[in-house]
Amino acid sequence: MSNPLSNLQLDVWYKVLIVICTIVFLSTAGGLLPKLPTNSALLISLGGVFFCCGEWKNHPRYTIIEEAMGQRFMGHGFKRSFSITGTMLCLIGAYLIYKGIMPLL
Repeated sequence: MSNPLSNLQLDVWYKVLIVICTIVFLSTAGGLLPKLPTNSALLISLGGVFFCCGEWKNHPRYTIIEEAMGQRFMGHGFKRSFSITGTMLCLIGAYLIYKGIMPLL
């Protein structure tokens, strides 16, 4: 059986955090983490997923083709561009994280 994470392109921090928050959310919802406060852990991990999905939406992948000394070079990157959807997801995620942290303080 192959590793399902081997096909994911976890090349930026928000994609890695989506995987981690999803694992924590499913583990907490399934009762595998009984020592964590359930409501707070669910809200924080769900907020992390929303926030990182918003960052993913706000950082589309782009390709740069440059020519230097007669040779062409192609590079890839993630440049931030504003989108309403991405910003709303980030705000919802930040609110859920805030609501999850407040009962712990």
